[in-house]
Amino acid sequence: MKTIVKYLAIVAGLALISSGSLFAQKSGVFKTYADYSAGKMEYGIDCAKETHKIKLNDFWGKDYITVVHEGKPYDLKKAETWGFQLCEEKLVRFQGKEDYSVSDKSILWIYSEKSTEAGNPKTGGSKTITTFYFSKGGNSDIKELTLLNLKATFPDDHKLHDAIDGQFKSDASLGEFDQFHKHYKINHFLESQGVK
Repeated sequence: MKTIVKYLAIVAGLALISSGSLFAQKSGVFKTYADYSAGKMEYGIDCAKETHKIKLNDFWGKDYITVVHEGKPYDLKKAETWGFQLCEEKLVRFQGKEDYSVSDKSILWIYSEKSTEAGNPKTGGSKTITTFYFSKGGNSDIKELTLLNLKATFPDDHKLHDAIDGQFKSDASLGEFDQFHKHYKINHFLESQGVK
């Protein structure tokens, strides 16, 4: 009996893979949050069949991204674009001309940004620093993830403020990831508190 069940599971899995529904990945640009919510992409591709490039132009300090789609480059203002998704399902959101990589989507959208800090000139070396940001949902302002900013997002919920203070002792603790629940600990905590 176990052999038949395993066989049926393998056949069902292969059927999903061959139909493309299991691994149907898309890449493209979302002009607005409403477009993202509806899955409406501009310059979209099916990652299994096509390729394109989306360049942030951060190195040059440009206020636009360049999308190379079907061999042609298109420049899109970051301030007029909500964000984009890459084939490996990386989602990037813009606020002004700044870009933020989405790390978690729940009550809070959590974004992370890595930067390199030069080490001591005498000892050498450098270290990577991760700064966390958040927004309440995918369409509100992005702010640095601090206890003060978090509590300001729920200004009248003093009971929640006390619970946050009891659970998180520093700004840095808000950026901890819960491997078991596959969420940042702050999101799991807010869900457990019934926050919407």
